[in-house]
Amino acid sequence: MVFPTTLRFERDAICLSGLTGTKLKCDVIGEYYPFWWGITSGGPSQNYQKATAIVELNAATGEVYIEDTRQTVLGSAGHALELKVKGGLNTQNLKVILVEENRDCYDHLKNVINRRWSSIPIREAEGPIESNQSKVYLLNTTLDDALKAIADIQLGNTLFFFDPLRSVEYSAIENVASQRMDTFFKTGTEFFIFVFTSDWFLGRDDFPPLPHTTNETKWAPSQKNTVLEADALFGNLEWRRHILNNNSIEEKEHTLIELYKNRLHRWFRYVLPLPFNPKSDQIFHLILCSNYEVGVRMTRNVYASATGNPRYSPNNQQAFERFKKMHPETLKELKARRRRPLQWLILWKIITQHEEGVCDHQCQDLASIEDNAFARMQTLDWLMAKGYLRLMKVENAWQLKVERYELNWNTVGGNLGVTPPNPLKPISPEQLKLRQLIENLELRKLLEQLRGTQKQE
Repeated sequence: MVFPTTLRFERDAICLSGLTGTKLKCDVIGEYYPFWWGITSGGPSQNYQKATAIVELNAATGEVYIEDTRQTVLGSAGHALELKVKGGLNTQNLKVILVEENRDCYDHLKNVINRRWSSIPIREAEGPIESNQSKVYLLNTTLDDALKAIADIQLGNTLFFFDPLRSVEYSAIENVASQRMDTFFKTGTEFFIFVFTSDWFLGRDDFPPLPHTTNETKWAPSQKNTVLEADALFGNLEWRRHILNNNSIEEKEHTLIELYKNRLHRWFRYVLPLPFNPKSDQIFHLILCSNYEVGVRMTRNVYASATGNPRYSPNNQQAFERFKKMHPETLKELKARRRRPLQWLILWKIITQHEEGVCDHQCQDLASIEDNAFARMQTLDWLMAKGYLRLMKVENAWQLKVERYELNWNTVGGNLGVTPPNPLKPISPEQLKLRQLIENLELRKLLEQLRGTQKQE
């Protein structure tokens, strides 16, 4: 949970502003947690028997008081507990691990659990891990100590949420990822990572913004601390030459997220940053990291619906007609069980379902189209030879020589007439109010029409 400098509480809920920030972020997470668990637990066909875990590494109190609307809503930890206790399905094998270092927040968290989910035995949840039968774990400790303790828990498929003040150190990302993923883009582990993007350039309270130069002699002592914190965010110094300059704040915010995405791509196929605009020119990102295509697409769609971003839905038939004219030879190779060429099926899947158009021959959804790995590799090579794909320049964490590709949108657009999805844009408080006003007017018109129809009858 993102903390202000001075913590304030409304009863047990932590006080935060931002209907289009914290509230919207919690809504997105509240949609994603049950969706993710429904898949990774094995679903109804397996009676949700697979072991799963949600690990909140900055849990706060489980409730958030939105000052803009004087409304108390569930925080991300609250949504995890709601799923565990009141989801209405078999959550016996779901573990919820809540880590909160701040003692005040931790005490309020226990109060919220007592009030909302009284069936959870708090003493047991706080006690020794080996004797905990509740499968809810409460840890009032530092991130490093928590990660050590969590290593002793048999987690299964796990979603980790890093929700610190501004950012998490890259060493913590590496720590968890290296323990969880010992093979190339192993599924079963996903991250949500919070980054308060604009703070790096606007500053906040006692946190000064980054300097505008790489020349250390021109940094104020307080700015040096900010630079060192950014070094920890990226886990290297390479970012400095791209960000410590006089470019506009908007350009530098974009660059920071792009550089950070590349760092996360070492461990994850797909990295989806969701932007939020809590007020004025503040911007933060909630970043989903996953090796599973379906969850990433669902999260993008939920966010797009909530913020007014259009869903990406290019015209399949028109694009395929152009593909046939460009590559008639692919039609001669059709197998009896396929109505369209393998090259097209894989290309369209990458265009419409893969975040950033990223792919490799081990992607699960590509394997569902063609189960022969060599045929998939040949197809990706063909797509690269025709200019639809190009090699990614990001190394994987396992140093394996597995080719990774990304779409070449110039060729995709020129050959097929398909443009890339628009960049996701946050909804501002003013836009949200206007949207709600329009929705209320449309609802009022609908009610008036219904009343008029009833009178006529």
